[in-house]
Amino acid sequence: MKNVFAFLLFAGTLTSVATTTTAQTPTAHTPVAPGTLAGTVADSVSGQMLPFATVVLRAVDDTNQMLSTVTTEQGAFSFAGLSKGAYTLKVRYLGYRAGQPVAVAVGAGNTPAVAVALAPEHHALGEVKVTGTKAFIEQHADKLVLNVAASPLAAGGTAAEVLSRAPGVMDQGGRYVVRGKTALVLIDGKVTNLGGNDLAELLASLPSNTLDKVEVVANPSAKYDANGGAVINILTKKNSAFGTNGSVTAGVGTGRFARYNGGFTLNYRRDKLNVFGGLDYQRTKQYRRLTSHRVLNQETRIDEASYTQTERNSQTARINVEYDLTKRSSVGLQVRGIHSARETNGNTNSAVANLNGPLSTTNVLQTDGTGRGLNPTISLYYRTVLDSAGGELKLNADYLTFRKRFDEQYRNAGYALSTEETTASALRTYSPASNTVASFTADYTRSFGKATALEAGLKSLRTITDSDIHWENLAEGGNWLNDAQRTNHFVYREYINAGYVSVRQPVSKKIIVQLGVRAEHTHSEGESLTLQQVNKRDYFNLFPNVALDYTMSEKQQWNVSYQRKIDRFRFGIINPFLTYVSPYLYYQGNPTIRPSFSDNFSVSHSYNNAVTTSLSYGRHTNILAEIYRRDPATNIVIQSDANLSSATSVDGNVSLTKQLLGGVLTTSNFVGATYVRLNSPTMPWLNRSSVGVMASSNNTVNLPHGMSSEISLFYQSPLTYGAYSFKAQYGGSIAVTKSVLKEKGTLTLSVFDPFNMQNRRYDTRAEDVQASSLDKMESRFARLNFSYRFGNQKVKAIRTRRTGIESEKMRMESNAN
Repeated sequence: MKNVFAFLLFAGTLTSVATTTTAQTPTAHTPVAPGTLAGTVADSVSGQMLPFATVVLRAVDDTNQMLSTVTTEQGAFSFAGLSKGAYTLKVRYLGYRAGQPVAVAVGAGNTPAVAVALAPEHHALGEVKVTGTKAFIEQHADKLVLNVAASPLAAGGTAAEVLSRAPGVMDQGGRYVVRGKTALVLIDGKVTNLGGNDLAELLASLPSNTLDKVEVVANPSAKYDANGGAVINILTKKNSAFGTNGSVTAGVGTGRFARYNGGFTLNYRRDKLNVFGGLDYQRTKQYRRLTSHRVLNQETRIDEASYTQTERNSQTARINVEYDLTKRSSVGLQVRGIHSARETNGNTNSAVANLNGPLSTTNVLQTDGTGRGLNPTISLYYRTVLDSAGGELKLNADYLTFRKRFDEQYRNAGYALSTEETTASALRTYSPASNTVASFTADYTRSFGKATALEAGLKSLRTITDSDIHWENLAEGGNWLNDAQRTNHFVYREYINAGYVSVRQPVSKKIIVQLGVRAEHTHSEGESLTLQQVNKRDYFNLFPNVALDYTMSEKQQWNVSYQRKIDRFRFGIINPFLTYVSPYLYYQGNPTIRPSFSDNFSVSHSYNNAVTTSLSYGRHTNILAEIYRRDPATNIVIQSDANLSSATSVDGNVSLTKQLLGGVLTTSNFVGATYVRLNSPTMPWLNRSSVGVMASSNNTVNLPHGMSSEISLFYQSPLTYGAYSFKAQYGGSIAVTKSVLKEKGTLTLSVFDPFNMQNRRYDTRAEDVQASSLDKMESRFARLNFSYRFGNQKVKAIRTRRTGIESEKMRMESNAN
């Protein structure tokens, strides 16, 4: 009760601060406020606003007084706390000519807004005509941005394929890691309560042509949920042109099997109304090979080899409606639905033997299954500017549900070589499940006094997951009987109430400090309806963060930050029942699992918006880790999750993004190193670690006659931490694109992993389990994609927004494969 009272007191204080700052008005006794300056940066040809442009403000009478910032996604910038006097404003943006310095006179109070227009660069090199274009990978001081439309390789693909090419982002089976920290994956700022196989299925069903960009934020501020040390936000496309317009896409591909995609968008924007919608279809079929060699207790060896074919069909529908109520306020509705269907068939061959002896038992498992998923999302928002000083209030209400069902059958045929005895059994499961998330958020921002910005907000989030897993065995006579050891019904409820406040303020001419704190109160209930047991937990935590920006010069910026974070477990982890994976491998949840906490420090340096260097250190307590153990009676290996004492993570990376040859070549290169060491006094075999190196290179070349090409390469060195030792991984892809039909159409041919080198090889270690595994997902295939734009293409920048469901993306682990 004491923690709840502390949270309510904190939330009330935030509301009071927001109300007080909003109500302030100048009086005869109020001191004269320092000057402020705001403006926008746009393309001089199209009028489109330019996001993340670098803006530098320098005092005329004091060459050492210099401030810098970057424009928002709407192309806007602002400076506050300025002394009265004359200044020069200079703007830089990749692919555009550097703007001439703009003279600005700043007086007391507000200065009229400045509109800066930049001209695109045009170069000639032989017969090649080049126009500056947006790069696929953009490295900024505070985040990494992937511009999906700028990548030919992304055409006709999926969100999972785009994320796989994000520099420094590691995919660990549906769990993404950035700089050694678990990342919170959002779609338009919303979570879906998915992790593991479920998250992988969703990202594989989300077409890349519906995406605008992907943002990777390594050090998120207090306004983001405390769950996860980093944020990956997948932003979908929205209408940005007046009138009626749209696009159609169609594609075909082939690997071992054929694959298809198609879709269309239709947009209407006029005056105060903006309507945008679309429908997409995707069909893929691919194979997966898994092999495993296990040694149990130095006595028994088990070899398994499986081959699976999986066909996925997905349909994605979406509609956005925005309406301007007044010049200062607007409302919006966003509805998106994804329907997916999956069919799987495969077989697994197992062999059991003494470590140095002949085979004793063999087993053949045949698997057939279907899966269905429906993921509708509804979001409502209201936005209003409260006063002339720029105070803004955003209200968001979001509702999301994910319903799924798996129906699978397993047929086993065993043979004992010593007795020549044969066995046969059959097992089936039907597993309906649902995840429901509802949230409400209120976010307030304002620039006032000497503070560059104040942000404060409140959030309430409710999550309910319901997994009803049924298992049946085939008895004599052909009757299916309930398997009581595996059948279970588990419901998890979680309620999070949070509040945050963050202030960003210059403390000198070159230094800006941001101070923030987030408070979260969590109440959770894990209820096993099968065992009639309920585990409840309440905890209240404060999550401070501090960031310091130092503008060393116009070309060099430094950032130093500290954050405290929480890593909440995925929902399925606390379900105590066993889940069947294969005849000799099961997964079991842990109802006693607790969240992990971490203190994270980071130093980064940016040079000329081209070279970015960073070094991060994290100290984790109650770290979540995967463990393995052997059942002595059956030799079945059981995978589970546990809390270890602590862990240390160190990560460093360097990235370079630059245009060469007069803009003909745009190259983005990344090199990073990571080190993670777990500390477990009771399980010392988990304390192994090594330094892993990752490198990637993405290169786009502009060719004559409206053509361009893209080449993407990556490498990951061997890496060891916890129970796993990963072998080296590497691969590459290439794409060629050409403009057709008077530049309204685009034809793209892509070839992925042409030498078929991509696979995952790793070793697993436990007290009495050692295993070597190979996981080979089909990676070599070719794809031909066509897109065509029609209607009015005159662009005007649009508002983007964050919604409230943004904290649970990684946490719902699938209970069935």
